[in-house]
Amino acid sequence: MSNSLKEKKLKSGQISVKPFVYNIPSISSVSIRFIILLSLQIIMLAVTKSYSALIVILATLLGSLAASVVNYFVSKEPLFNIMNIAIQGLFIGLLLPESFPPFTAFVISFSTIVVARCIVFKGINSWLNTATIAVIIAWYVGRNYFPSFEISSGLLSLRNTSVYLLENGTFPIYSFDSSITSFLNKYIFDFFKVTIPEGFISLFWDSHSIIPAFRFNLLTIISSIIIFSDNAFSLIIPTVFLFVYATFVRLFVPFLFGGNFNQGDIILALLTSGILFCCVFLIQWYGTIPVTVQGKFILGFFSGITAFTIIGCGTSPVGMVYTVLLTNIISMVIRVFEEKHNELITGKVITKYSAKITAEQEAEK
Repeated sequence: MSNSLKEKKLKSGQISVKPFVYNIPSISSVSIRFIILLSLQIIMLAVTKSYSALIVILATLLGSLAASVVNYFVSKEPLFNIMNIAIQGLFIGLLLPESFPPFTAFVISFSTIVVARCIVFKGINSWLNTATIAVIIAWYVGRNYFPSFEISSGLLSLRNTSVYLLENGTFPIYSFDSSITSFLNKYIFDFFKVTIPEGFISLFWDSHSIIPAFRFNLLTIISSIIIFSDNAFSLIIPTVFLFVYATFVRLFVPFLFGGNFNQGDIILALLTSGILFCCVFLIQWYGTIPVTVQGKFILGFFSGITAFTIIGCGTSPVGMVYTVLLTNIISMVIRVFEEKHNELITGKVITKYSAKITAEQEAEK
């Protein structure tokens, strides 16, 4: 974390024993915040009686805690690193289907984190997100437990695919949806001469996916406001990512399958496949993003294209996990160019001042 000098408002003669403050939140404070926000997702699972999902999350959390014990004796790392390992365990559990075998989930969580933290990367700032690797391993081990795409090729040419899926019962509609939708259409959307169909409120509230991270989109949006409110993470990457992905979905999805241009279903794309969850919690984990503003823009752009290529218009079970992993690789390439650019700039500065000092020494002679 970068530090800045504390403003000195002390009386003359006094000396501050704490002359530095954090310019952005520390890793430990961000970790605590993540644990609290992820706990809200878990509480919602308990409220909706999703006990199978809770068991899977508990298994991956226990696996991560067991891995943190091994990591502590190997590396003697401080407490906030243990908290980050626990967060990785929560990520893994939230991204696994609720029907996934708990013991297998425990083994995958434990072994992946141990190998990543104690053998391969040996630190918090690994350039690959450990949780995504674990979920991909789980995908290959138990693919039959993951849901399939809800959209067939015949539906991709439709203008409002989400409306069809809602009417077809793919996404359940809550009883309160009708009254809220009527209120919004009457007092808000009517001003813009548009209306929203019944079911979108339910889709925001709970999509009922068997993968917990895909369910509570409204809660994830609220979490994003908290996470990005104090500059703990940059808004550039997720903003560019969502803009590029949504634009490609809107313009090209029906058109590529015989439909009309500029008729893609953005709502369906953003509220399924864990797009919002991964965008908020995973896509810019520590050590996986570029340093410069230009690099972040480039990463957001290419990650949006990657998501469109893999996920399409949504309902993918693991497409976003692959997107995050490929985004990490793209980030590594960008950071190589950033380092080369910094070395070039530094070399020019050193050469300039060396020539200046040499000239001054010659003048003194």
